[in-house]
Formats: sequence, structure tokens, C-alpha cells
Amino acid sequence: MKKLLLIFLMLLTVLSVEACGDSNNEPYTPEQPGTSEQPDKEGNDKPDTPAPGGKGRYLVLYNSRTSNTERVAKRIQAVLNCDILEVEPQMPYENDYNSMLKRAQEELAAIRQGNYPAVKTSVENFDDYDIVFIGYPIWYSSIATPMQTFLHEHASKLASKQVALFATSGSSGISTSVSEVRKLCLYATIINQTLLLTSSDLSQMDTHITEWLNKIGVKREDQE
Repeated sequence: MKKLLLIFLMLLTVLSVEACGDSNNEPYTPEQPGTSEQPDKEGNDKPDTPAPGGKGRYLVLYNSRTSNTERVAKRIQAVLNCDILEVEPQMPYENDYNSMLKRAQEELAAIRQGNYPAVKTSVENFDDYDIVFIGYPIWYSSIATPMQTFLHEHASKLASKQVALFATSGSSGISTSVSEVRKLCLYATIINQTLLLTSSDLSQMDTHITEWLNKIGVKREDQE
């Protein structure tokens, strides 16, 4: 009887260990706010034509896997009444979040080897713009890969232009991505004041955007 009880207790212990063994196997996710992933939008007939606004002195360029960076970009565009354009990957990201994470890691590794993933967005020139606003989510502390490709391909066209950076992130800082922009766009003038909105900041997005634009001395075009 004691032997049967001992066997039963040993089996119970094994089952308990197996049930708890996978509790820490959570996937490591890119640093970007929000957990509700949305697929990239399709149906843009002219991805390289900025949506016009105001006098065309400012351009807001953004890449957004979720809607977070897009919300910030569109708010900046609305405040300034300026042009706006989304930077989109040639191949849309998978709807499955884990598949998207795997692809993001592979693309970041490829970029470190000098191989940039294709994007379908291009701009002929930036001659008419005084300031180009560039926004992106932060993935694993880096610029989201579609925006890295865009900047790599347009570095010469952005030379001598003023560039203002904004980003969204789950928790990572913006400093690594700023360094990446400086390397990608060697001859652009990167405005020192940047805007980073984490998931906890998004509820006060309007206030943060207004304060940032005031710091860099940018006003709505029809107010200048």
C-alpha cells in the first residue's frame, strides 16, 4: 500500500513540473506600442504621391505596422496642414504576429549585412520641402525595416534637407534609431529635438505633439 502511494505521489510531481515548464516561453517582441496588430493597408494607387496639404513646405513620411505611428503622423499632418505619405513594404507583413516577428528579425539581420528589404514607396525629390518629418515604430531598438530601406534609397535626395524624427515604442528609447538615421542620411540635417511616444503617452498625444512642434519652431503653414 505504501509503495502504491509513493508511485502516485511521484507521478503527481512529474505532471506538475510539466504543466509549469513552459511558463517563461513568451516570444520577445519588437518594441512598438500596442498589441493589436493590423495588416498593412492596400489599394494605394499612387504610393509615391504625397497627399497634399497647405503650401507644401512640410512633408510627413511615416511607416506603421499598427495604427499607432499612423495616428501620430496624421495628427502632425493635421496640425501643420501639410503633405503626407506612407512608406509601405513591397510585400505586406503577415497577419500572424509571430510570423511578423520572425520576418522583422530576419530583415534587421539582413540590413546589418547590407541587404535591405524592398519597399514600394519612392519620392522623386524633396526640393519643395523645408522640413521632412520622418516617423516609424521602433523594432528591437531599431528603425522599422521599411523606413530603413526608404532612407537608404533616398539618402542623396535628403541631403541638405532638415529632418525631424518621431517614433512610437513599447518601451525602448529613440537614441539608437536616431544614430541609424544619421548613418543612413549622412548629409541631412537632423533636428536635435525628437518625439518619442510610448504606449502610455498615446492618450496625451496631442499635447506631446504640440509641445514638440513648439520646441522645433514649426507652425501651421497658413499661420506663418
